[in-house]
Amino acid sequence: MACEVDTDLSKAGDSTGFNPPLPKKPKINAEKTDLDAMVLPGLCPAGDRMLRYGKLSDPEYVRQRQVFDDQFEDSEGFDVEWDSFDYKFFAMKFEWAGEGDLDYTRSNLELRTLLIDAAMRDHDDDYDTKLEFVDYVSANVMPCKGYMFYITFWAKDLSSPNPEPKLYQAKMRKFF
Repeated sequence: MACEVDTDLSKAGDSTGFNPPLPKKPKINAEKTDLDAMVLPGLCPAGDRMLRYGKLSDPEYVRQRQVFDDQFEDSEGFDVEWDSFDYKFFAMKFEWAGEGDLDYTRSNLELRTLLIDAAMRDHDDDYDTKLEFVDYVSANVMPCKGYMFYITFWAKDLSSPNPEPKLYQAKMRKFF
């Protein structure tokens, strides 16, 4: 039995139904913000500073990276002297994150409040306490299939006979 091939191309149909439309050219905003004007290739905004991206061939980067690694490890991620570094490393100060970088549904303040509240609830459940938030101290962030937050804050235990504020540190993980 012979196989017949239809060679009439008029039956092929309109090919535009099979091809996605070409992407539109992005609109170019001629007005740059102050931050856009500050960002140069090879630099990363970090609050009011600009950090450089390091290379393993740069001895100063290697030296600062070792100091950073030691501080991060010794403090278990909670205490890093960020002002002593000129380079961007794998973790960052919470305040350096732009709005929507860490959670696109909440502001950074809302996210920080949510994380501290969750940390206090976990502590209350584990240690039969009743923590009340007093003040935020600091937070560092490390990407890890989501984010690991290293948060330091003051709270007082209302179930204690002496509810003086104490310093607490919590590691909280947020998945994407």
